Amino acid sequence: MIDVSGITLLNGAAKILQDRDQNNLLDYSVSNTNMASIPSLLQLVLATRNTHKAAELKLLLGSASVETLDLSAFPGAPPVPETASTLKGNATLKALSAQRHTGLWALGDDTGLYIDALDGRPGVHSARFAGEQADAEANRTLVLELLADKSDRTARFSTVLALAHPEGVHYFEGHLSGYIARSALSTQGFGYESIFIPDGFNISLAQLSREEKNKISHRAQSATRLVNFINNL
Repeated sequence: MIDVSGITLLNGAAKILQDRDQNNLLDYSVSNTNMASIPSLLQLVLATRNTHKAAELKLLLGSASVETLDLSAFPGAPPVPETASTLKGNATLKALSAQRHTGLWALGDDTGLYIDALDGRPGVHSARFAGEQADAEANRTLVLELLADKSDRTARFSTVLALAHPEGVHYFEGHLSGYIARSALSTQGFGYESIFIPDGFNISLAQLSREEKNKISHRAQSATRLVNFINNL
């Protein structure tokens, strides 16, 4: 086994492809992966206990040739602190922890909101932007306060999915550009969705129908790439 910047990768399958010092990012990829021994019905555990996230991911993965579970089926699975400096790092930590605990293929994810006028914040700290114990409303409120006098409100959502299996890790990314509204436009949605207006729309991501959202969202894009990968194994 190899340990790379605090992230353990299985069977020596990973190598550092690029170290982008300017963003303090490390990219990890799989090399020499042997995919020969794949079960006829692939069980995939989602490395989350968040019921909203698990339900959305299960829906997005509906066309994949897998049986999806989440960590609610594994009460002994340990919590995983999101201590990495990138979305990819956090997704990797979660996926590898779930893979080791369950012995199944596992999917970790992390999502961040990157706002240009805030120098990319909240970014990897999106879930805890207003503090470790802050909820989504507090995070949205802080963003709106920081942007109160800003004319540039452009932003983008990014999602990274990390698929961990006995030979290593594969990654699938998705991005959605837009801008931040002046106030919350809905009481629905998840995280920052009620204040984020996607490019080409005049309503927030939270106000889109499920069908519209699943055509354009950052998570949907990454999930589509994952589905294509799984169905072509």
